[in-house]
Amino acid sequence: MKLIVSDMDGTLLNSNNKISAENAAALLLAQDKGYEIAIATGRTYNNAAQLCREVGLRPHIISNHGSFVYTKEGKLLRTTAMEHSDVQHVLDWLDKGEYFYDVCTGEHTYMPSNARELMLLDLERASRKDASIDLPKGRRSIEWLLSMGNVQFVDNMRSIATKDRAFGNIAAMTFDKQRLQAGRDYFRQYPGVTMTVAADDLFEMIDARASKGNALEYLADYLQISMWDIMAIGDHYNDISMLERVGFGVAIGNAKEAVKDVCQHVSLTNDRHGVAHIVKEMLPRWEKYSSCNG
Repeated sequence: MKLIVSDMDGTLLNSNNKISAENAAALLLAQDKGYEIAIATGRTYNNAAQLCREVGLRPHIISNHGSFVYTKEGKLLRTTAMEHSDVQHVLDWLDKGEYFYDVCTGEHTYMPSNARELMLLDLERASRKDASIDLPKGRRSIEWLLSMGNVQFVDNMRSIATKDRAFGNIAAMTFDKQRLQAGRDYFRQYPGVTMTVAADDLFEMIDARASKGNALEYLADYLQISMWDIMAIGDHYNDISMLERVGFGVAIGNAKEAVKDVCQHVSLTNDRHGVAHIVKEMLPRWEKYSSCNG
């Protein structure tokens, strides 16, 4: 193996949305031994880079679900932004359905000024229809979204959807299961975008050409590393495109069953430092293999 790539939310990050000291130490050890390290996330580049810098990591970063690819030095290698006409269509549909949404470039997440109020209102309405909705969990999901970092709050969301901005993804949130499924179904068949799922109450739209898997192939080619020589770690549906293409796919312990099904190994959960566990388990094996075949 030559490259280790990890998803962030639900994988490298714990439930407090932080990279644990254990996970950071394991990746730094791998880096010291000559392995390349990368992050593949739905977050913006600035937000992902900041979380990594807090623990001393400077990885290559695939951001916005594969829409942007950056080197560990911060150089933008590739942009697969949404077409302006597709952005307008997505926003038209979401506005008509009165969905809460944010839009993301590689640097910033744009949300309406009253984002918290809008999401809490959606949660309240959904809970009236469905008594099984976990209200504390819903509130945590709202705070998680608001804590993304590099958030720009705006009064008019349509005013920022201009042709000169490269949008990586548009994320819609609703706690109403029927509305959630309706949004996922509609954009799953809309030809201009790929609908991706990274959290239970979200559906996100990216360019039809973008995915974590495609972005990882581009980064691997840039680094002159075979996909066979990559270990990828993830937990959710948006990770499958990269997990099924690499030499060694690892599902974190809390991963969706569909994710576990495409992986060669299942590690511990994100709150039990699953990334550190698999990295520390595999490093001696790779070193032994390299010495035997060197």
